[in-house]
Amino acid sequence: MKKERIGRKIIVAAMAVAMAFTISEGTKMVTSPAHADQEDAGSFDPVYYAALYPDVAAAVGTSPEALYSHYVNFGQKEGRIPYEGAAGGASVDVTADTAADTATVTTPVQTTVDIGNGPFWLFTDGEEVDKATFLQEKQRLQQQFDAAGYVHVGWTEQQVQARLLSLKEQYPEGMKVGNCSSGAARITNGLYGDPYDIRVGWVAQGDDDVLMTVDGCVPKRSIASRSVAESSLRIGDEVYIKNSEGLGHVMVVLSRSSDGITVVESNQNSDMKMHWGSFISWAELDACLRYIWHYEY
Repeated sequence: MKKERIGRKIIVAAMAVAMAFTISEGTKMVTSPAHADQEDAGSFDPVYYAALYPDVAAAVGTSPEALYSHYVNFGQKEGRIPYEGAAGGASVDVTADTAADTATVTTPVQTTVDIGNGPFWLFTDGEEVDKATFLQEKQRLQQQFDAAGYVHVGWTEQQVQARLLSLKEQYPEGMKVGNCSSGAARITNGLYGDPYDIRVGWVAQGDDDVLMTVDGCVPKRSIASRSVAESSLRIGDEVYIKNSEGLGHVMVVLSRSSDGITVVESNQNSDMKMHWGSFISWAELDACLRYIWHYEY
């Protein structure tokens, strides 16, 4: 029975790895604001920042130093707002002379599950491990996930859009990335984390093996009904359509309005390049929609 469990884990893991798009991107750490012009820089406000971004406060704590460090190293590049009235990604000079009040900070919804007493298997190799080793791996992946600033459960649509638009610097208009699935994977992995990297492993619970992920990761579900697309489609969702040639095509929603949606996509007209801002009306979408991957943040 034990060998069958482990064998099943290895097979499923191998399939998941083969299906996932793995992207290796270096993260450049900075110790000062990225913008050189400091004359118009405002004072970073940790109270405002923690209240506006509870995911950050939950990840790094509420000390002014930790919140300032997060903004300088991650938040500024992501287009986050450092103080009330500032533009996203604005320059900051020094931390405002105030401490973040934990009473004003709400904790984002977590996707934790009581893991019980195992047995435990890691996703990376399918080997059975003890509970301490399993939790250490979970903590390691959690720290990477939180530090990267990925979308967490509990984010607003505006926060997701800011994160999404920040990816344009990494994948600019006209960048050659490959087919539509490859481009969409780069965007969704940049938003929600690589599906491979957020999975810790399996925990045996009775006769079932439950796959454990990092806390706060955003689940997704497939929507196949066209009738619910206009009411449920949100920024950051993946849209699968049948193009004019009858082939499947996948895009990620940038914005939506009463008229339709704008999307980021790759391989438009078979050019293998990234494109930002194509518009699709609701009528056009209804005519060619196949299904939606809906991210439940």
